[in-house]
Amino acid sequence: MKIRQLLTQWIGLIAVGIRRTASRATDTAKQRSRFSVLGVAVAIALLIMITGLGVGLATSTTVYDDDIDYWIVPETDSPESPLIATDNIQFSSVHETNDRIRHYDGVDATTPVLAQVLRIESSNTAEYVLVVGIINTPELDRVVGVNSDLLTPQDPYYVTGEYNGKWTGEVVLSESAADILTAASGDAVTVAGNNTFTVTAIDNQSSSTGDMPTALVQLSELQRITGAAEYDQADQFVVSTNSPAMKNKLEGVYPRSSVQTRGELTANKVAESDLSLALAFTALVVSLSIGTLFVVTTAGLEIVADQQQLAVLSAMGLSVRSQLQLVGTQTVVLTGLGGMIGTIGGLAGIRLINIVAVRTITTEPIATSHPVFIIYGIGVALVVGLLSLPVLLLTARRVSGGVP
Repeated sequence: MKIRQLLTQWIGLIAVGIRRTASRATDTAKQRSRFSVLGVAVAIALLIMITGLGVGLATSTTVYDDDIDYWIVPETDSPESPLIATDNIQFSSVHETNDRIRHYDGVDATTPVLAQVLRIESSNTAEYVLVVGIINTPELDRVVGVNSDLLTPQDPYYVTGEYNGKWTGEVVLSESAADILTAASGDAVTVAGNNTFTVTAIDNQSSSTGDMPTALVQLSELQRITGAAEYDQADQFVVSTNSPAMKNKLEGVYPRSSVQTRGELTANKVAESDLSLALAFTALVVSLSIGTLFVVTTAGLEIVADQQQLAVLSAMGLSVRSQLQLVGTQTVVLTGLGGMIGTIGGLAGIRLINIVAVRTITTEPIATSHPVFIIYGIGVALVVGLLSLPVLLLTARRVSGGVP
């Protein structure tokens, strides 16, 4: 019987607290109540947007872009990035395989890639440079950030399965490679001891990986000077296409190989660096801090302003414990309302982020929204209310002049 009585009392006080909160928000204390709700709403909206962006990065929502680069790489346990791996297992018969891939419907451009860190000597100096051998075609644009159009197309030294065609000796240097070699267009250079190369161009617009000094050469010529010509070897293939379905076809080109997209490689690096986790955790901490400070400040000022009303409630026989319950109910209601508004605002913000991204930098959304974000946002808002309660209850107890 006593338990039922206490329960009835608690439900009654909660109902009074809710009505009191509604009255204050619409009449007696509109400004302070709205500031409390607004503070929580802004914090939760930021939390939802940053969380959506982090989830979007982690799940690689930007894989299918206008120009999808597929990288066919050998399966390996090497920690090197497959984009610039130089000591991994290699593919063989790559010229023949490249011709086969080129005839797939939907393939815009394809090339094997052989990458070696080699010593290049100019008349002024000698340095180790990342030398990349490719088969240039008119459809190919850039490889490892260097303009491939500056090479003669179709790898002319390799003809009908033999390395007996025209030797071009072409070397295209990235800007950083030209700087460290102090080389200019037209200079003769020696690559890995072979002195039949000439700098045909310097790509001043290059953006090579990590600003690494890079040189582009014909694939067959690099194979010849490094010994990879015996089995026609290369480290990987890059395939340019606008068809996401091409991935399944490319997976059967070589056994024990994997097909990855440029977006997947980027997402893997994001996952390895825990960037998405760091974003979500930072957003959570900031949201809790900002929301709690807003609620403590605005609700605390309201409690101080209500000192006379609290005294009236005490004179009417309402215990301090019951008064604290009213304050707690009011705090939870305000933060819950702020959480609902903030969650709606955050989901709208994710939509806005994706609209801006699609119109400016990509063709696919970069942030993800999910129904679970609604529960997450409101739940964090209620946690903000619970974190604010100790300070607010202490303030109310002191203002009321008594103890429970």
